[in-house]
Amino acid sequence: MENNFVKSVLTIFLTLFISISLAQNTQESRNYFPGNYSNQPIITLKEGFLNQTTYYLDGEKSSPKQVAALMNSVQTEKFKFTPYQKKKNLGIGLLLSGLAVNTGSIAYLVTNEITPANVRPWFWVTFGAGALQATGNILIRDADRRTHRSINDFNAYHYSGGVNAFLSMDVMDSFFGPKINIYEGPMVLEKDQVLARFQSNPEALQLYKQVLKREKVSTVANVVNSALGIGVFFLAVGFESQSSSQNDLLIPLTFTGVGLNIFSRFYERKTRNLTRDVLYKYNYQ
Repeated sequence: MENNFVKSVLTIFLTLFISISLAQNTQESRNYFPGNYSNQPIITLKEGFLNQTTYYLDGEKSSPKQVAALMNSVQTEKFKFTPYQKKKNLGIGLLLSGLAVNTGSIAYLVTNEITPANVRPWFWVTFGAGALQATGNILIRDADRRTHRSINDFNAYHYSGGVNAFLSMDVMDSFFGPKINIYEGPMVLEKDQVLARFQSNPEALQLYKQVLKREKVSTVANVVNSALGIGVFFLAVGFESQSSSQNDLLIPLTFTGVGLNIFSRFYERKTRNLTRDVLYKYNYQ
């Protein structure tokens, strides 16, 4: 009966994960309204701690309500913003719930004797918390991507960059973690094409080279983190009898995985913010 329950939970979670992931990895073709320029302020943003986003209007810090009002002020186009914020708030709620459960499960593992009777319940509770966190993260990323696309459209609508085409970014999930794509209108650019575009802006070029180096570090960190997760899984599920070697490995691997996961999130967030700075310098400076 326990196995059937576990299979049911896995099936439901994987179905939800795949359906939402497919939706968030679909890049819509964007039309950048050539020739429609105005004096509206440029919207920029920075990602912060716990998925909080800070918005700026021409460099001045602004609230989401101010951003929504500005985007809604355009009568000839409809730029969605508020519905995506609600979706993100739901994702944050799921993420924080998962973090709370996960923190409790780690405290349980540390304060109790490591035996099969204790390890397996800990593992399945941790798995459930991970499912909550993953679902929350998917909703947050999908809401953020849609919000950022709306902002890109708004900025491009008011863009007057002369001969240079408007460049934007999009973050998509891959097997080795999030991947940053650079777009010229609806066309995704290869790395050498992006570097060629930035030749006319040395400052943007140097910053983008930093982005490429940081992406390599993120890939290595995600590969190591995945390997740690597999190791913890086999130690916990295959735990039949109390073993000193398992005792010595389980807790260190768990804490190493948690620490690496936290590092990856901070590091990747800074990389995305740096990429936005690069594009702002190219598009508007």
